[in-house]
Amino acid sequence: MADDTMNILEKMLDIAAFRQRVLSSNIANADTPGYKAKDISFQQELDKAIKASNNGNRVSNFRQGYEVYETNTTMPNRDGNTVNLDIEMAKVAENTLIYNAATQLMTMKVRMLKDVIKGGR
Repeated sequence: MADDTMNILEKMLDIAAFRQRVLSSNIANADTPGYKAKDISFQQELDKAIKASNNGNRVSNFRQGYEVYETNTTMPNRDGNTVNLDIEMAKVAENTLIYNAATQLMTMKVRMLKDVIKGGR
């Protein structure tokens, strides 16, 4: 039986995994003429999921599509591409930290639940 913490951690992992795919697509298209870099707001998507849970929905059941937007962090180069590899790699590093932190918290929570089930032994 999962509680709200587990549901939120699950949603954090889901959002971070989706964002990783978006960022990976940016990196893969760094040399594609006219490609516009994209991203999602991790915090905004998590806030939407938590708000949905506060309205009586389970966070893990909240499957609304994530809002992907074109970033405007850099000027397009001559071929119209807006991918800046330095910025994308920094975003990947940040996203990886979020994913790893959520994974570690999930692991700790599962360990705690196992200890409770075992009677603290």
